[in-house]
Amino acid sequence: MTESAVRSRWRLSRDRISFQTIQTASVFLLLVVLCVISSLQVDTFFTWRNLVDNLLTGASYIGVMACGMTLVMIAGGFDLSVASIVAVCSVITVMTLQGLATAPVWVAVTGAILASAAVGTGLGAVNGTLVAYVGVNPFVVTLSTMLVFRGLALVITHGGQSIQTPLALGQAFRELYWGRVDLLGSGYRLTVPILVFLVIFIAFHVVLRYTRFGHYVYAVGGNETATWLAGINSARVKAITYTLSGLTCAIAAAVYTGMSNTAQAASYQGLEMMVIAGVIVGGTPLGGGSGNLWYTLNGLLLLSVIENLLTQFGVTEEYRNIVRGMLILAVVAIDVSVRKRASVKGKVKA
Repeated sequence: MTESAVRSRWRLSRDRISFQTIQTASVFLLLVVLCVISSLQVDTFFTWRNLVDNLLTGASYIGVMACGMTLVMIAGGFDLSVASIVAVCSVITVMTLQGLATAPVWVAVTGAILASAAVGTGLGAVNGTLVAYVGVNPFVVTLSTMLVFRGLALVITHGGQSIQTPLALGQAFRELYWGRVDLLGSGYRLTVPILVFLVIFIAFHVVLRYTRFGHYVYAVGGNETATWLAGINSARVKAITYTLSGLTCAIAAAVYTGMSNTAQAASYQGLEMMVIAGVIVGGTPLGGGSGNLWYTLNGLLLLSVIENLLTQFGVTEEYRNIVRGMLILAVVAIDVSVRKRASVKGKVKA
């Protein structure tokens, strides 16, 4: 690589980092402004019950999935099938509970969670294999598997019939969503979904920030060819990110199924857009190579507050979709324009 090309790539990287810093600060500032507006509209907005029990708990299972999606997108991938994987895993979870209805409660619940994890990991591995080893475009692969996995869930439930957790296990399984844990004897309690999200967030942050695999994920997203030439198995790295994404979908499915103790193949449609939106709005760009989980958390909190604010104003679902779509489009358009401008500047100066 020539010296001018190196300088050009460095300028492009510098401009992207600068843009991400501005974007992250802007998202955080907008989050603060929306919180103030919400508090003026509703006196109870800043109460523990609203922020923790309602807003953060409702966003936690999306946040778990967003952790996996962040890895996929940093590595240069994309996954439209996450909602369908959640649907399949929720069905498997309830069916496993039905099959273990006569077993001890802890055996049944543990078995259901492990079955969901195994299925979610397997479906994620299917995506990873097709993208990394077969070489099919991630958009095409996950669009196809989104339909295939959803169809699989419909077949298993005989056309989408709702299935119910056995009554003997219902109360214990509901604790995955409705359970509370006292916060250091303070009287304030965190919900189980928030605790699950924190565990996944910390684990994935450590993987990305402090492990060799995490460095490989950034390298593959930044320049897959150069990574391969450096002797790194880039295909395996990409496949693992999709597999981990499938695992997070399984965990989210187990937690969210506990809310109603039911599973339905047609549920969770459109959930993939919320997950992708949280990652993109937070600052992880399409194309990979940069981003982190703190960016994703920033974007997820912003979207959650927007959803809460739209609910307060009584905005219906169709208009919410317009807001979500415009927000994603604006962020992506700005990111693309910044990269193009930086690329042109680099060529001119070179």
